[in-house]
Amino acid sequence: MKNIQIISFILLILLSACSICTSAEETKIHVLDVGTGDAILVESEGINTLIDAGPDRNTTAAYLTDHNITDIHLFLVTSMEPGKIGGVLEVMNRTNVHEYRDTGTGQMYFNYNKILEKIQNESITYRSLKLGERIPIGTDTTIDVINIAQTHNGIGDEAILNLHAGNVSMLLLSENGSPDIDTGMKIQILRVPDHGSRQAFDMGFVHMIKPEVAVISIGREGNGPNKATEMGLEAAGAEVYRTDIRGTILIATDGENYTIGSSRTSPAGSISLMSVIETQPPA
Repeated sequence: MKNIQIISFILLILLSACSICTSAEETKIHVLDVGTGDAILVESEGINTLIDAGPDRNTTAAYLTDHNITDIHLFLVTSMEPGKIGGVLEVMNRTNVHEYRDTGTGQMYFNYNKILEKIQNESITYRSLKLGERIPIGTDTTIDVINIAQTHNGIGDEAILNLHAGNVSMLLLSENGSPDIDTGMKIQILRVPDHGSRQAFDMGFVHMIKPEVAVISIGREGNGPNKATEMGLEAAGAEVYRTDIRGTILIATDGENYTIGSSRTSPAGSISLMSVIETQPPA
């Protein structure tokens, strides 16, 4: 069972503003507020992993700079969809990327030749993502590539990833709301597909994986995610967090329990706390 309790404003400042406050055993996940797009930063045991880079050139790179992230040890790009690829080059310009990986269909992206030039000129390790592989990013933190399939809009392939930190798991869906994956997996946190659109929402799939938390990465322009999608997630028992309302979603876990908060950059540097959620490991 999960127990939700409100903790103090000071504790979130310590969680959000200071990366050295994260203990060696703790993994920290940032679902960046990049508008209608995707970018996730994972910090684990001194290893920085970036998954996608958002739709525009500067937002993701600026976030990394603001948080004193100078090295990206592993850079994963899960598709050439504009909401994921727009900030890739600027991240490569502003940080030291050690390894870059994508689905191998980058030729669908008009600037891909510039990415390849960067990889070659800076001797960055490059490999394609492979279905079924497990990528370690710390002692107890891994990323599984659980599906690779063509996107519905024909922009190459998209990879579906499952991020594990001990007994806490986060499923990163992309465009497809009902992919061909093992629905018996225990998933605590779901990254909602297609930014909460109605066409990508599959109630049956959500009920099978039973997430405790659903994160929707969406911009403030427009009307937000589809109301039926949001209500469906809540009806399935998930607590919904939206980046257009809360800003960057911050998740910290020791592999057994996890906390969720959020932060938003403003002239006053305001930070708001949502809740703390405790989970029990599988029996």
